[in-house]
Amino acid sequence: MRKLTKDSGCCPLLLLLLLGLWVAEIPVSAKSKDVTSSQWFKTHLSKYTEWCKDLNTFLHEPFSGVATTCQTPNIACKNRHKNCHQSSRPVSLTMCELTSGRYPNCRYKEKHLNAPYIVACDPPQQGDPGYPLVPVHLDKVV
Repeated sequence: MRKLTKDSGCCPLLLLLLLGLWVAEIPVSAKSKDVTSSQWFKTHLSKYTEWCKDLNTFLHEPFSGVATTCQTPNIACKNRHKNCHQSSRPVSLTMCELTSGRYPNCRYKEKHLNAPYIVACDPPQQGDPGYPLVPVHLDKVV
């Protein structure tokens, strides 16, 4: 496995969608107040935090594909809320696991997978794309 740094980009070709797979939930206050949860989900990059995330997950799936996952049946999330949905098929994804470093010099190793995922979805807020539900958090890679 090659060593990656935040500055070189964990996965430069994977800029379609960056999703956070959280070990612990980030408080709502960590989200910028001028973006909706869906916009935060769609564009969440390390520029909003000043620490190295343990895990960054990149889905090789357009936002519209993830939004379609929000139309699958509801299931329980890790936090026991009932607003999660599992993808109907495996998708190509890359998981970047923190190996060493301190912000902003985070070092990651990458792992490529084809796996289903579980995403939390909420009704759209003003400024969100026009889907009945929009993804707001990657809950789990199955």
